[in-house]
Amino acid sequence: MENLNDVGSALFDQIVNPAVLIFSAASFVWFLYGVLNFFIAKFKEKPEEMEAGKRHMLWGLVGVFLIYSASGLFSFFYNLFLQK
Repeated sequence: MENLNDVGSALFDQIVNPAVLIFSAASFVWFLYGVLNFFIAKFKEKPEEMEAGKRHMLWGLVGVFLIYSASGLFSFFYNLFLQK
């Protein structure tokens, strides 16, 4: 069982944590792109581009939520089954 704990710990430290950081950064950049797109469209008075900016903001936030939810579930099951 000790060996399984080492594998789980290495998996979490070397794969899950960096993946969470990369994907959450990408989602945040997508959100910021939506904010920028929204304000530029608002300045130019283009309602269809404003809607596109709103969609980008929404999906950026959904992405961050999903990433941290999946990370939390992985951490929960790791602690439930592999930690003593």
